Amino acid sequence: MNKALAPTYAAQVPAGPAQLSAHPISQDIVRPISLRDLLRIAERYHKMIIAIVATVTLGVLVQQLLSPTIYRAISHAQVELIDEVGTNQADVSSRNAQRVANAVRLHRSRSAASRLIDDLALLENQDFAVELDGFDKPEQELRQAGINRIIDMVSVTSEPNSDLLQITVHSRSPELAADIANQLPVSVGTVRNETSARRRGELLASLEEEMQDRGETALEAAQKVAEFRAENRMLVGAGGAEDMAQVNRIAAQAASASAMRAGSAARSGGVAAASNMRSSANATSAAVQTLERQRAELVSEQSRLATSFGPNHPDMVRVTNQLATVDQNLASERARAQSAADEVAAAESARMRQLAQSEASRDAATAARLAGIASQLEGAAYRNVENSVELEQLVRESTLADQAYNAIADRVEQIRAQMQLEGVSTTVVSSAVPNYDAVAPAPFKMTLFALMGSLIVAFLAAFVREFLDDRLRTAKDVRRNFALPTFGMLPALPDGSLAEDPNESPVIENPQSLFAEVARSAYTDVRMLRERNGSQVVLVTSPLPGDGKSTVSLTLAAAGAAAGDRTVVLDLDLRKAGVLQKLQNNAEAPDLLDIFSGQVDLDAAFPTQVENLEDGNTSFIEDLEPGHITLLSTRRPIHDPASLLSSRRLNQLIEQLRERFDFIVINAPATLAVRDARAMGQFADHTLMVSRWGRTTTEQMNAALELLGQSVNAVIFDHVDYEEHARRRYGDSVQFYVDASDYYSDDFEKPEMFSRLRRFLSQLRGPRRQDLSTG
Repeated sequence: MNKALAPTYAAQVPAGPAQLSAHPISQDIVRPISLRDLLRIAERYHKMIIAIVATVTLGVLVQQLLSPTIYRAISHAQVELIDEVGTNQADVSSRNAQRVANAVRLHRSRSAASRLIDDLALLENQDFAVELDGFDKPEQELRQAGINRIIDMVSVTSEPNSDLLQITVHSRSPELAADIANQLPVSVGTVRNETSARRRGELLASLEEEMQDRGETALEAAQKVAEFRAENRMLVGAGGAEDMAQVNRIAAQAASASAMRAGSAARSGGVAAASNMRSSANATSAAVQTLERQRAELVSEQSRLATSFGPNHPDMVRVTNQLATVDQNLASERARAQSAADEVAAAESARMRQLAQSEASRDAATAARLAGIASQLEGAAYRNVENSVELEQLVRESTLADQAYNAIADRVEQIRAQMQLEGVSTTVVSSAVPNYDAVAPAPFKMTLFALMGSLIVAFLAAFVREFLDDRLRTAKDVRRNFALPTFGMLPALPDGSLAEDPNESPVIENPQSLFAEVARSAYTDVRMLRERNGSQVVLVTSPLPGDGKSTVSLTLAAAGAAAGDRTVVLDLDLRKAGVLQKLQNNAEAPDLLDIFSGQVDLDAAFPTQVENLEDGNTSFIEDLEPGHITLLSTRRPIHDPASLLSSRRLNQLIEQLRERFDFIVINAPATLAVRDARAMGQFADHTLMVSRWGRTTTEQMNAALELLGQSVNAVIFDHVDYEEHARRRYGDSVQFYVDASDYYSDDFEKPEMFSRLRRFLSQLRGPRRQDLSTG
């Protein structure tokens, strides 16, 4: 049942006192689904569940038994993340995560698979031929098939926050699986490098060509600067502050040389004056020094002898004579030494004067030369200033040319470095080895998984089917969606069970049947809707034609007749031939068309009273016996019943019928087919809506109730499959109809095995309560 449909009619139908007294509507309209409800849903669709489980499980089992043996090989590759300068970027998690994801996608790409086929020469490998079921295809088609097969065989995964890739290969050959797992990272690197190298090679060639052009431009600009400097004799720095600094430096040196020239002149005069003031009083020589030592010795000896001898002693005379000779020689030697010292002093003075004069001349010449140089530099500086404007322009052009050349040269070097270092490199860190333990097929495991999975899928399919099914089947559905009571669930009658005479209804002919019991219960609920004594007019309609409203109308009339009421069925569904019109052809009652046209007098056809000629009193005629069903219909369809069933004529007819019958059932057209039922509702005391069990949908009922407004009092289900309804276990009274079969004359089939098992278990759980209820 479609639980998502919001009941739009529930708020429009306030339950009257008669409704509440007959069928009080539970206030817990919305109740959460319990485990019992889920089990009931599964039981309703147990055949579908068994079919799904059996199909999937057996299919997987057969597939596993027929599948070839599959082996698995696993290798691990590390994704090395290198930036443009060769620095590992493992700490940049977000960037690395994207790069690892890209590496996974690249390992699963068709280009990598194509390269792998070439690297391993798989199209010549007999193990791979088994994977492709042979090499009997054209070359291009064979390669495409090989690429597709490689993609199917290879699975590449990575763990979060990890730079390791797990490469898993499934193959019928363990050696082939290991070879593919080990070669795939290498082939991926080849594809990546070829693509990157080709793209960057094209870029590098373009940059090198541009670098050559810019180099020639820079060389021409530098040549122009050099030629201009050579023509104007302007060295680097000429025409600027360096020229001024040089002039200032030479001027300072010239000033210093002038000062040194004056100092040298003064020094020359001083040296000349000082040379005349030399003294030779202390002049000496080696001979003088020798004589002076001899004299000192003689004087010492004379003093020693004088203490012992007199002046005339021979020794004293000898010493005195020697002392006189030494004094004479000493004076002569001193005179010669003085003369030699005077000559040396005169020569030294002359030399010093000459040196002082030479230094003064040198300083004077230096000062004059520096002054000339300073004058020349100053003139050259003025000329350089005049040429500096043009030189600066040439220098700027040369500088810009150099910068452009250096920029493109740096870019070229960067591209060359990136071709060697930058990008993502995948390296196998754990090679795959042939594993001869097969991973497939695994019949037991896969069949178990298939069983569990198919059970889940089957249960989900059952639940989805249940919730998408919006067909009405229970009183609970009607109460929840429309807040209306259900007056009965009429069992389905076998085809042809309706007699040609309405008075031979199963309700009258077989009063102990389940159908008669349900009909009497519905009739009782309808009669309880009366708010006053007297006849009751009930309008019966349905959302669509074929829902069974004619059967319900006859059944209610039969139940009323069985209860002793004078009943009549007024068939106003005149647009098409139906069950009631067929019965009308076999009935003795006048045609409804004749009554409306005035050809038949209703009083004559159905007299209510007659005057007694003897005493003048009136008495009722007993022609309309209680328990008799009268049918008023047409014998053929009427194409324009609107003019026939005008409000005045229909109102008069119903008032006349009220005088003659206790229970009047109006069989109205289907609500959604034409709008006659809405107009007829004003002549009826109560309106019943017929729902075809398992066919009428919530949307159909909701649309019909919206058209009829607030006049509908209850719903009656028709054509109910009691066995199917009980099997579905909706939790209502129908579920237990077999358990109450002793009360009916019907031959009910025995319940299913699982139903009997549940009954047995329930008896074990509560024998006392069952005994008490039975007693």
